[in-house]
Amino acid sequence: MTPRERRTRKVSPETDLKRNRRGVREERSSFLILCEGKTERDYFAGMRSRRGPHLDVDIPKGGHRAVVREAGDRVSDEYDAVWCVVDTELDRSLTSEMLREAENSGVRLGLSTPCFELWLLLHHVDHAKPFQSAESAKKLLQDVVPTWSEGTTKFADFVTGVEDACRRARRLHPDDDDPLKNPSTSVWRLVESLRRGSASN
Repeated sequence: MTPRERRTRKVSPETDLKRNRRGVREERSSFLILCEGKTERDYFAGMRSRRGPHLDVDIPKGGHRAVVREAGDRVSDEYDAVWCVVDTELDRSLTSEMLREAENSGVRLGLSTPCFELWLLLHHVDHAKPFQSAESAKKLLQDVVPTWSEGTTKFADFVTGVEDACRRARRLHPDDDDPLKNPSTSVWRLVESLRRGSASN
């Protein structure tokens, strides 16, 4: 069975339905988002809404590869799309392995170089200068958003900048050809899917 066949949508229960303007019930899209850390989890958990798609957000045990592997194991007709939100850590070998694993299992990747904190930073400012490390990206984010820390990520601190972040991320990486372009992030693809309420890219 192919990943696409495994994702064939089944009829959802009443709780996964919403009414359109004519009063007809519509099925809500359902996403599984697996993250490697609490920062990512808290951000996407904060995107849940009554009118938006159904979101299951989780942090599997293990490193980058384990996150992608578990995501592949959980691809099923329960979800319209399964995503992993992971960092490249500026490691080409690691990134290539994650891309292969995701492609083989029908999982979509939201990759950030060097780390997810770049995505958060883009909600507030433009930034195109390469980072030397993930820690340097985190330090800059703290300078721009003093209330932020890795243990206290609040979507409310970023919600007004989501459109700007998507625009800036697209401009950083217009061709999507090299996930290790520093800096770059493809998380905008996931976020735009969630905002549309559709699993399509």
